[in-house]
Amino acid sequence: MTKIWRIAAVATIVASSPTLAQTKAEVEAAYSPRFNHCMESGDAAQGITSGIMDCNGAENTLQNARLNQAYKTVIARLSAPQQAKLRTSERDWIKRRDARCREASDEAGGGSASGIIYSSCILDETIKRTLWLKDFSPKR
Repeated sequence: MTKIWRIAAVATIVASSPTLAQTKAEVEAAYSPRFNHCMESGDAAQGITSGIMDCNGAENTLQNARLNQAYKTVIARLSAPQQAKLRTSERDWIKRRDARCREASDEAGGGSASGIIYSSCILDETIKRTLWLKDFSPKR
């Protein structure tokens, strides 16, 4: 059951993210082993919303830390004007991510599926942004 949730959420999110070119496989490869274990055991494996949300929440914490580290690594090697551009880009990305994930959640029509889709979207968008930052090269 949880594999179905993940596949549906990732497919929806990857398909709706033209600005970040990461593939579904790249995103899935970035999930932690702990997350995969969490989703394949306990309540999450039974398709229980609270179990899935707990797994997503813990993974979001980890992936946010990875995102912040990637951001710090990139920003440290940029000139002041490039840093300003990246900060603006990050703020714009957060707005787009939030809007994209709200839209994906709204399309689910409410209920527990909406919450799962929203938290999965935030997770996957964070992973994609981290991958993007790791490949970041400033335009001259």
